[in-house]
Amino acid sequence: MTHTELLVAIALGVPVVGGLVAWMLRGRASDLVALAAGMVGLVAAGGLAVLALTGEPVTGWMDLVRIDALGGWTVLVVVVVGVIALAASVGFLDRTDATGRLHTRDRGLYWMLLLWFIAGFAGVPMTDNLGLVWVGIEATTLVGALLIGFKRDRDAIEAAWKSLILGSVGVGFALLGTLLAYASSVAVLGATSDALAWSRLLAIAPELDPGLMRLAFVFALVGYGTKAGLAPLHTWLPDAYSQAPGPVGAVLGGAKLAVAIYALARFHLIASGALGPAYSSGLLIAMGLLSLAVALPFVVAQGDVKRLLAYSSVEHAGIAALALGFGGRIALAGLALHLLAHGLVKASLFVSAGRLTDAAGSHRIGRLRGSLERVPPDARAFLAGSLQLSGLPPSALFISEVAIILGGVAAGWGWAAGIAALLLAVTVAGFLFHVVRVSTGSAARRPDRTPGPRRRLRAGVALVLPLLIVGVLGIWTPAPLDEAIADVAAVLAVAP
Repeated sequence: MTHTELLVAIALGVPVVGGLVAWMLRGRASDLVALAAGMVGLVAAGGLAVLALTGEPVTGWMDLVRIDALGGWTVLVVVVVGVIALAASVGFLDRTDATGRLHTRDRGLYWMLLLWFIAGFAGVPMTDNLGLVWVGIEATTLVGALLIGFKRDRDAIEAAWKSLILGSVGVGFALLGTLLAYASSVAVLGATSDALAWSRLLAIAPELDPGLMRLAFVFALVGYGTKAGLAPLHTWLPDAYSQAPGPVGAVLGGAKLAVAIYALARFHLIASGALGPAYSSGLLIAMGLLSLAVALPFVVAQGDVKRLLAYSSVEHAGIAALALGFGGRIALAGLALHLLAHGLVKASLFVSAGRLTDAAGSHRIGRLRGSLERVPPDARAFLAGSLQLSGLPPSALFISEVAIILGGVAAGWGWAAGIAALLLAVTVAGFLFHVVRVSTGSAARRPDRTPGPRRRLRAGVALVLPLLIVGVLGIWTPAPLDEAIADVAAVLAVAP
C-alpha cells in the first residue's frame, strides 16, 4: 500500500469506524472518540488535498482514486467545513441535552451520522470514476436525511422526507446521465473497467456520441443541480436547511455546494469536449440566472433566519453555475475562491444562527431582534459573517464575485453578467435588511451565563477563525493559495 492509498484509507475509513464506535458509547466518551476520529480523517484528507494542489495528480487503488487540482480544492473545502461542524457539535449536543430532548443513544447516533456525512462528501472528489461519484453523493443523500430529521419533531421529519424523496429523484436523474455517458464511452472504448473514468472520458470526448452526451449532460444538470440547490430544483432545500441542526446546516451549506459543483464540472468538461462549450455553458448560465431570480423575492420577503440562509445558498449556487458556464480563467479562478470562501462563511453562519435560534427559542426573525444585546458573541459573528456573505469588502466573496462578473464580460457573456450583477445587488440589500433586524433592537432577556473557556475555544474555531480567513483573503492571497487557484482554473478550462 502506497502512502497515498494509506491516506485515502485513513481519510475515509477512520471516520466510518470511529462513527460506529461512537454510536456504541454514551456521553462524553462518544464525543471524544468522534472528535478524535473526525480530526484524524480530516487531517488525512487535508494531506491529500495539499499533495494534489502542490504537485501532480494523486493516484492509487488501481486508478480508482485520482485527485487533481480541482478534486484537491474540493476536498480542501470539505475539510475546513468539517472542522467547523465538529467544533460546533459538542455545544449543539449539550444545548439539546439540557432541554431533555436528547434520548440515551442519540449522542452517539448523531456523531456516527455526522462523521459518515463528512466522509461521504470528502470521498466524492477523490475518485476518478463518475459511477463512484454518483454512489458517494447518493450516500450523502441518505445519511443527510437522517441528520435533517434528527430532532424528530413534525417539521424536521417532514423536511427529512422531502430531502430524501426529492434528493433521490435528483440523483436518479444523475444516474441516468452517468449511464448515458457510459453507453457513449463503451461505443468507443468497449466494455473496459475505465469506461467511466473522468480522465479517460475527457481524452476521448471528441469521439463520444453527440446525441447521448446532450442527454447525459441534461440529466446530470438536473440531478446534481438538485443537490447544489439550483432553481427550480431547490424546493427541498429551504425546509432541510431550516430544520437541520446548526452543525449539519454548516455541512449542507458549506460543503454540499462545492461537491455538487465538482460533479457538474466533470460532466460539463466532457460535454464541452464532445459538443463544444456553447451547449452546456448556455444551460448552466440559464439555470444560474434563474436561481438568482428565484432567490431574490424569497430573500427579500423572508421571515425565518435559517430559510434566509437557505435562499442565500440558492443564490450562491446560481453564482457558481454562472462562473462555470462563463468559463475563462478569470471567472473560473473566481469560482474556486468563491467555493472556499462561501464554504467558510456559510458554515460559520449556520453555526451562529443555530445558537441564536436556540437562545431565542424561535427561528422567526422578529423574535431574534436584539441578538447583539442578548447573545453578543454569536450575534457579532452572525453580523460579521452576513456582511462577508453579502460580498462587502474586505471579503474574499467580494473578490470572487467581481472576478466572476468581469470574467463573464471578458468571455462574451456581458448581458448575462449585467443581469447577474443587478440581481445580486437587490438580493444583498434585502438580505442585509433582515440581518440588521436580527442584530438590533431591545433584547427580551439577558444571557444566562458567561461562556466557559472550552466553549470560547470551540466558538473561536467554528465562528471567529473562518471569518478571519475570509477577511484576510479579501485583502491578500498567499502565493501558494494563488497558485492553487490558478491550477484549479486550468483544470476547469480544459474544454475547448
